Amino acid sequence: MAFSQPPGQGEIRATLALSQAEAQTGTNRTLNLPGGRRITVSIPPGVFNGQELRLAGQGEPVYQSGPAGDLILTISIAAGPMAGQSNPGFNEFAPTESIHASMLPQAAQPSTSPPPGYPAGGASPYAAYPPQPEYTVPASGGNYPDYTPQQPQDQLYLPPNQTIYQAPPSYPGYQGYTQPGQMGPQSYATPPPPPHRRRISPVILTFIIVLVLLLLAGSGLIYYVGVYQPKAQHDQGLTATAAQLTTTANAQASTTAAALATTNAQASATANAQATVNAQASATATAFQGILTTATSGTSVLNDALNAQSGNSWDILAPANSSVGGSCQFTNGAYHSNMPTKGYFQPCYAENPTYTNFAFQVQMTITQGDEGGLLFRADPNNSKYYLLRINTNGAYDLFLYKSSQSSSAQRLFSNTAQSFKTGTGQANIITLVARGNNLYFYVNSQFVDSASDSTFTSGKIGVFGEDGTNPTDMAFVNAQVWQL
Repeated sequence: MAFSQPPGQGEIRATLALSQAEAQTGTNRTLNLPGGRRITVSIPPGVFNGQELRLAGQGEPVYQSGPAGDLILTISIAAGPMAGQSNPGFNEFAPTESIHASMLPQAAQPSTSPPPGYPAGGASPYAAYPPQPEYTVPASGGNYPDYTPQQPQDQLYLPPNQTIYQAPPSYPGYQGYTQPGQMGPQSYATPPPPPHRRRISPVILTFIIVLVLLLLAGSGLIYYVGVYQPKAQHDQGLTATAAQLTTTANAQASTTAAALATTNAQASATANAQATVNAQASATATAFQGILTTATSGTSVLNDALNAQSGNSWDILAPANSSVGGSCQFTNGAYHSNMPTKGYFQPCYAENPTYTNFAFQVQMTITQGDEGGLLFRADPNNSKYYLLRINTNGAYDLFLYKSSQSSSAQRLFSNTAQSFKTGTGQANIITLVARGNNLYFYVNSQFVDSASDSTFTSGKIGVFGEDGTNPTDMAFVNAQVWQL
């Protein structure tokens, strides 16, 4: 044992070393005290490192012939394999456990008489201090490996400034006060058993595992069907488009052929390396710019200012002849498609000729309202056509109509054109290139989007205005068509 802290009045403080096994199961230890006293202390099972045991009346007298103070033992448990872990039951603020001297077993002591004036039977004439709260062994004591028990008798070490108590000099030959009896076994509350931990049923555990596997499999299937497969198909379409561009470029003039060869090399390198999506988009956009250059580099077969009726026989429709008030008219130097009824659009076609593979370009201005655009490969009598629409904010979409019912229309693409000049009164050049199944959309000579569809292969061209939420008037000028 070793000194732990300076003692108070009449107190003796010491450290009592125990093994893990002694702390867990309890033990009896015989201690040597100042003045030649020996006591046997019963250590209860379940003590923890740092716990204090107070033995009342086993200290030094407070003054000559006065009552004895307490002996305070601080438990120190030898480190084992679990030494790295803190004792969950230790609390430095917990009260010191009080053990009265009458509870100690008696050890053999020399027969002596108390000094004169000390009450018979060793009782103190002074009032006792209130008892300390009883210590309850923690419920969750740790499981430690057994250690070889310490020797049952330890020397008690006192602090350097505390001298061994001697009999008063006024009683020569007196060998010491009558020692309190040795401490016997004490009664301590039995720690409650650890709570029973309820285990998960194997059936429930199996169900959870199966459910997790199903969720993972479902997520993979959704990713494959909703993301991976459509992207792969889109990439295949882009690769096929690049191959077609290569064939077309070889048939053009030397300048155009060199530009398309560079574009094809970029597109081919992108496809072969499977680079990032942004790199693919950049190379593909460059290739699509080559399509526009090739498609509009020759002589146009239709070149109409659209400031008056021409040999192309554009539709003329007065509002009075429309069930919803729509009209197609040449006014103020432009060809106007007007629709005052919400939810309707007014188509205005050039009755001749029809086109198969071509580039159709026109300057469009939204003078009032919401949106408008181009019609192509159209069969007006049977309400079959492609409809390319763009609104004042640059939002666009391409629809395939197989009947007059808009609910049956199929959207082929949609997004927002960054090159579009937004708002009303803004002139934008809209270009549509149709080559076989491939359809390409440009705004102000910048590629915007593309689609592949083989439903209609030829038909008429036209323009339209649509009232989405507001009466709309669209003005069109400078229509051109190039045969491909």
